[in-house]
Amino acid sequence: MEARPDEADRQTRDYAKDLRHAALPVHVRDEMGRIELSLEVRFLALCRQPGLDCRIRQDIFYVAGRAAMALDLGHLEAAEREIRRMDQVGAVEPRESRCG
Repeated sequence: MEARPDEADRQTRDYAKDLRHAALPVHVRDEMGRIELSLEVRFLALCRQPGLDCRIRQDIFYVAGRAAMALDLGHLEAAEREIRRMDQVGAVEPRESRCG
């Protein structure tokens, strides 16, 4: 059975990440892992804020995706910049959500 498009994309992404990791020096891989962990922890902390406005939550998802994409491409500085941006977006005062 052929993989669905989203599964095929995930498989391709995983394969590309494996190739990239094999070619990178250990210290760069370690730094990428540190940034990836920081992204995940901050993302989860921001998403768990009570009363977070739906638009802010969507912005957090968007910026987290940009950070993950920067990591996939090996742009560590851009990933860290997007993580700082995500923190700024999430620092907005929580409001009552108006999303469905």
